[in-house]
Amino acid sequence: MRILILAHEKFTGMGGKTARGVYFYSPNEIVGILDRSLAGHYADEFFPGRRHVPIYENIESVAEDYDALIIGVAPIGGKLPEAWRKEIAQALSSGKTVISGLHDFLSEDPEFRKIAEQSGAKIWDVRKPPENLRVADGSGRGVNTVLVAGTDCSVGKMLTAVELTRKARETGINAGFVATGQTGMMIGADAGYVIDRIPGDFMAGAMEELVKKVSATRELIFVEGQGALTHPAYSGVTLSILHGSYPRKIILAHEPVRKEHHDYPGFPIPRLERAIEMYETLAESVSGGRVVGIAIDGEHMSDEQVEKYVEWVESELSMPAADVFRHGAEKLLRAVLK
Repeated sequence: MRILILAHEKFTGMGGKTARGVYFYSPNEIVGILDRSLAGHYADEFFPGRRHVPIYENIESVAEDYDALIIGVAPIGGKLPEAWRKEIAQALSSGKTVISGLHDFLSEDPEFRKIAEQSGAKIWDVRKPPENLRVADGSGRGVNTVLVAGTDCSVGKMLTAVELTRKARETGINAGFVATGQTGMMIGADAGYVIDRIPGDFMAGAMEELVKKVSATRELIFVEGQGALTHPAYSGVTLSILHGSYPRKIILAHEPVRKEHHDYPGFPIPRLERAIEMYETLAESVSGGRVVGIAIDGEHMSDEQVEKYVEWVESELSMPAADVFRHGAEKLLRAVLK
């Protein structure tokens, strides 16, 4: 499948993690990225060593044919910005598949549904919850899971989980990846649901079903976390994933230079030591999971700053730390396997 990613004004910034995740990890060919603020450039100018993909101003200027348009921006609340409607409609009119992780289901939009029916296009609303939901019953206990949790949104939880899964497989371990958000599902997880769209009583049960399903064919499972325990909007999802996945080990993703929760000024991120304590305390009754490593989101840090923070974590907290983009995932994998 040939993919076009819609990411206006967001491809390299906050809010564009879905676009970047698909760009980094999708097994499919990517023919272009729509971002009018970066038009004329190539994606690997901003992410050296990654795929050489052109960035276009609008859908009319895309030079190559494509099979699917992916909505690569995830605004708070998951609402569809009005300015995107034209390009989505153009893709559907051309018979292209549109893949969306928004809370607004495009398949239920009267205009888009009509266009799709006329052109034969398909709409995949990744966030639509599964049927036959249930509450957790404890049957997932004993599955060999590692949760990649975080101290805030957008600190590299999914990327770290994917890198750990890849590194484990390279070493001969039959590892699996469980997605809990739209990006992870778009790039091809072993299994996944967009957990934040599932009713509260059933979130932990949905997680339990996922890890049990994957454990039938995988010996080690890396679970993508969401949000943070202290995030004022997303803490409920975070806790449900922690309890429903029964992690034996936890890798905690953290951006050291970020002091307040994303888009929530006045809500401070706790000290790393306190965040570790909270995760371990809340995991104690279900799995006894322990934090065994810190995944550093060093996007806004220099190499020197990252190295100093690694030294601080390893000397003060006696656990390994690494930025998987700079250092790879080997050190964190060793901590998981220890």
